[in-house]
Amino acid sequence: MQVKHFFIFAILLFPFDRAVAQNTAETEWIKTYFNMPSDTSVMFNETKSNSSWDLISTIEQLIDSSKHSVDLSIYDLEEMRIADALVRARKRGVRIRLVTDNNNRTDGGVLDEKIWERLRSAGIISIDDDGDVYQPDGEILDNDLVNDGADMHNKFAIIDMLSEDKNDDFVWTGSTNLTYTGAYNTNNTIVIKHHDVARVYTEEFEQMWGSKTEIPDPQKARFHKDKRDVSEHIFDVGGTKIEIYFAPINRDGSKPSVSERIVEVINTETQSDIRFQAFAITPTIPISNAIWNISINPDIQLEGVIDPGFFSRYRNTGAIWGSPEAQLANRMILPARETRKLHSKLIIIDVNEPSPEDVAVVIAGSYNFSNNAERSNDENTLIIYSDEIANQYYQNFKGVMNRAEGKSFGPAPHVDPNKWYDVYAIRDGAEFEIEIVPGFGYPVQLLGVDVPSIYAGGDSAYYFSGATTSYLRNLLEGRRVKVFDYDGGAPYSAYNRFFAYVMLDQEGDHVSLNKEMLINGFGTYSSSFKQHEDSVIAFKEYEGAARNQKRVIWKNESKIGTKVLRSKEIEGGAAIEVVYPININTADQATLQLLPGIGETYASRIISYRLANSGFSSIEELLKIKGIGDKRLAKIRPLITIN
Repeated sequence: MQVKHFFIFAILLFPFDRAVAQNTAETEWIKTYFNMPSDTSVMFNETKSNSSWDLISTIEQLIDSSKHSVDLSIYDLEEMRIADALVRARKRGVRIRLVTDNNNRTDGGVLDEKIWERLRSAGIISIDDDGDVYQPDGEILDNDLVNDGADMHNKFAIIDMLSEDKNDDFVWTGSTNLTYTGAYNTNNTIVIKHHDVARVYTEEFEQMWGSKTEIPDPQKARFHKDKRDVSEHIFDVGGTKIEIYFAPINRDGSKPSVSERIVEVINTETQSDIRFQAFAITPTIPISNAIWNISINPDIQLEGVIDPGFFSRYRNTGAIWGSPEAQLANRMILPARETRKLHSKLIIIDVNEPSPEDVAVVIAGSYNFSNNAERSNDENTLIIYSDEIANQYYQNFKGVMNRAEGKSFGPAPHVDPNKWYDVYAIRDGAEFEIEIVPGFGYPVQLLGVDVPSIYAGGDSAYYFSGATTSYLRNLLEGRRVKVFDYDGGAPYSAYNRFFAYVMLDQEGDHVSLNKEMLINGFGTYSSSFKQHEDSVIAFKEYEGAARNQKRVIWKNESKIGTKVLRSKEIEGGAAIEVVYPININTADQATLQLLPGIGETYASRIISYRLANSGFSSIEELLKIKGIGDKRLAKIRPLITIN
C-alpha cells in the first residue's frame, strides 16, 4: 500500500486549531473526525482516527479562531453553542454570512427561536433557500424562489476567506448537522486547510447568498437546479488529490453529475474491496447498482451498514440491500446499531488492497445516496485519494460494523440521576424512551423487572404484551421520570439502553415504576444486573403479592414467557391489542380482569350493574358495587373510561 510520509507528518503535528495553524503557514492538510468509537485494530502506520470526538466543537473552535469571516451553509441550526460562537465572532468584527434551509429555519420550535433571536440581536443576517432574508430588526424580506420542494442540505463553512493571507483559509464539512441530536447521530467531519478549496466553496456559497458583500441579494440568489457549476473540481492538498462536487444537476445540464462521477470512481478504482456507511442508499439508483454489480465478482469484498429505518424499508420491499443475497458469500450488508441514527454518507474503496500502486479512495460529504440528493438538494461531495485518510475512515467503519454485528455497543448518553426527564416514547411494556435532548429519545428498561414485550422477534410477541404495553403507556404518556442505578448514580447502560430504577412523577406524587409494574402483575422479578439489596427483597415481595392475588399475568401463569403471533387474539382476554384505558361500559369480563384488583367476581358485578342501569354515567358509580371502595377505585381510575 502506498504511503505518503509527508502527509502523515502533517496529520499528526498540525491539528486544525488556529493557534497551531498560524505557525505552519505553508502547511496544507486534511483532517477527519468521528464522534463514535473506532476499531483501531485495523490501524496502520500509527495513523489513528480521531474517534469519540465532539464534532460540534470542530466548527465551534474554528469560528472562535476566526479573525475576518465565517460563511456557514447549514441544513439545520439548533445548537446554541454555535449560535454563541457566531455572536462572539460578530462582536470581534468578523463578517458572518449564514445560509439555511427554509423548512428547518421556519419549523417554529421554542429552542429554534431562542437561537435565531440570539443571532438577530447580534446583527447577523441570514437567507434561506426560499430567498427569505432575516433582518436583525426581526423583519423578514419575503421572497419566493423556485425550490421544487428541495432541501438546502449542505453542512459546510468557510473560515477567513476574507484574510489577505491565503494560508488562513479553512473549510469545514461532512455529514454533521449543527443540532442537539447531531452530536448523538453517527457522523463524520472533515476540516481542510487550503486556499483554493476555500475559494471554490466560497464560489458555491455566494451563488446562494446572491452577493459578494455582507448583505445577501435575494434577486440574484440561486439554489438547487438554478446554480451554475463552480470553476474547479480537482485539487492537490499537501500531496493528496481530492475532488469536490456540488449537487444537484442544474437545469441546463452544464454541471457534473455527482452520481455519475461516483459510479465512475466505483467502476475504475475498485480492485479488492468496497464499503459503505449510509443513512440512506436507495436500492434502485446507479450508485447502488454499481456497488452491487461490482460485488458479483467473488474476489471483491462488499460490506455496508445502513440506518435501521431505511434498512427495514429495503427489507420489507425486497430490495437488494435487504435481500438474503446481501449477506451471503463476499457480501455483508447490515442494519446499524448506533446510539441514535447512522447519519454518515460514506464509501471507502480498496482500503485493503495490498498493491502499492493502488491508492485507497474515500467518498464523503453531505450527499445522501438518493435521487433527491442528485436531482433536487444542495449538497457537497468530496472524493479523497489517500491510503492514510481511507484507513482512518475504515477504523470508524469497523467500529460501526462491530456494533451492527453485536460485538460492541455504542456509548450511552450522559444522564443526570437527579434530573426529571420527559417520556419521549413508549416502545412496549418492557421499554420506553426518555428525551435526552430535544428530539432524541434513549431507551430505558426497568432494573429488576422482566416485562412481556411485543417485540419477541419476527412476527411474534410475548403473551400478555398487549396488556403490559397499554398499562405502561397509560402510566407514562405526558409524564416525567428520574432514572438511576442501584447506588443512586447514573443508570447502568448495556445493549444500547439503560437498565434503571425509575421514579415516576404523578402530578407531584413520586412513585416507583418498577414497583408499580410488579405489584400490579405486569412483570416478574429479574435478578439481572447489580441491584440494591433492599430492592431485591422488596421486588420479590411485590411479585409474590401479585401472584397470590392472580393479577394480570398471574391469571394464567403457564403462559408467562410464551410467544404468540403479534396480531393474534389470545384466549383469556389478554389480547395483544388490549388498549388502556378500558371502557367499563363495553369491556367483556376477561378484559375487565386486566385491571389491578379486579378479579372474576368484581368483573361480574361490574357487568351486572351496567346491565341493570343502562351503563355507567360516571366512574364514581363503581363505588356502588359491593367491594369497590375508594382505594380500589383510586388504583384503577387511571386505567378506565366510560366513553
